[in-house]
Amino acid sequence: MIKARVRGIYSLSLTQIMLQNHFDIVQPTVDVARRFGLPVKKNIPEVDIWDRSDLQGIVAIAYESVLERLIEVLRRRLGDVITRTPKVAKSSIYRGVVVGRDDKTGHTRINLGKASGLLPDKKLKRGTPIMVQVRAHDYGRKAPVLSTNITVPGRAVVLLPEPVVRISTKIKEPEKRRWLIQLGRDIQEHTDNWGILWRTAAEKLTEKELREETDDLLDAAQQMHTKYSELDETGILFEGTSNADIEFSSEVKEALDKTRAKIKPTVTRHHFYKSAGYAPLVDLSELIIEERPEERKYITAKLEQVISSNAPKENDPINIEHVKLDGRNIILSRGRVIEVNPKGLVLRRQFRHTTRKLKMSRDHPDGAKVPRDEGDYAITYVVLGSRLLVTKYYSRKGDLKGTYVNINTGVELYPANNGPSRVRYIDLEVDVIQQTNGDVRIVDQHLLKRALHRGFLTKDIAERTLKKADSVYQDLIEGRI
Repeated sequence: MIKARVRGIYSLSLTQIMLQNHFDIVQPTVDVARRFGLPVKKNIPEVDIWDRSDLQGIVAIAYESVLERLIEVLRRRLGDVITRTPKVAKSSIYRGVVVGRDDKTGHTRINLGKASGLLPDKKLKRGTPIMVQVRAHDYGRKAPVLSTNITVPGRAVVLLPEPVVRISTKIKEPEKRRWLIQLGRDIQEHTDNWGILWRTAAEKLTEKELREETDDLLDAAQQMHTKYSELDETGILFEGTSNADIEFSSEVKEALDKTRAKIKPTVTRHHFYKSAGYAPLVDLSELIIEERPEERKYITAKLEQVISSNAPKENDPINIEHVKLDGRNIILSRGRVIEVNPKGLVLRRQFRHTTRKLKMSRDHPDGAKVPRDEGDYAITYVVLGSRLLVTKYYSRKGDLKGTYVNINTGVELYPANNGPSRVRYIDLEVDVIQQTNGDVRIVDQHLLKRALHRGFLTKDIAERTLKKADSVYQDLIEGRI
């Protein structure tokens, strides 16, 4: 079984799903251990999972094969999960070949085989073989950053290219630090000039386990250099652990709510409220409900009342977070609420820059854009939970210039919390547009196809998106939108 450590606001639901799919949960939190009757295993995890910084999903770090298994389970159980993994894993070591100077950055581009990366060195000759390590990646949107300063990472130990002994700053206990420094010095006498870095996990392991891992890494380093000398082309020499950025749509959060509700009392929209920054309020409400289940309806109503007090009102400013499948978070022109209704909001956005553009005219091919005029504005209809965002564009005089329907995951509305309220969704690339002459067309299908090829979403999501676009096309033709 794959050993997993899970932390964060999604941990209870994810633990349930992973246990049902033959993962072994190690180092569980006290609450998780109590809820599931788990022993407090101190094993080193093979996959580490924690919240994204914006709480809109999770980050997982593991070897590629383990991440593939995790993603497969989450997609099967939760549906509309958006996943982003780098083309090459961080810390992986390659035999690369110099391609030449990258015009955009001035760095040297290195062919790695399955991808290319950038090395901050400008004096290398084209065609020269070179050993490089991936230092940074950006889930495929940019070329990975490479280095010739090679380290060999393990779970508790990292071999360093200089004869030193270092310790993770997260290991605080003085006696443990002194012990690890001395152990590192003893081991270093037999490492052939490799240095030792003790990672946080080293704190929980025995001397025997640490020596065995160090020996394994020394063997891997030897094999790596042997393979480098034997290869005549590009290739991987050492596989590093990879990061997966896993984003949860509104539909996924609802599915996680249902899973969590089978384990302990869970308020409606639990994971949404927590991702919106109301974790203490949610925890207090659920603690009371667990002790007094007969008051669930009353407590839930009060929770919703407090949170709704921060909801946007007429004339309030509001942002639209247009999240792309590759992870970019685009903030559209700030809007202002002009109507609040039972289904959601109506927003007005004013365009003050003529450089902003809008695809509308059939006179231009897909991808070509027609400039907006000074003073144009847009009216956007926000329906909570809808997989559409409908926007009508007008001239300064109020003449309709066209309708633009964005296909997306369910729309979420985040109340004001240290800033304006925000509408948020994940854009599924395909849009449907209608001109004032009634001409309707579906655009950007190629972007959805590209995202599918990169593995950001599943074939099922892509097919449902295209089906939704066809339905919107018909609705526009028949005047229902």
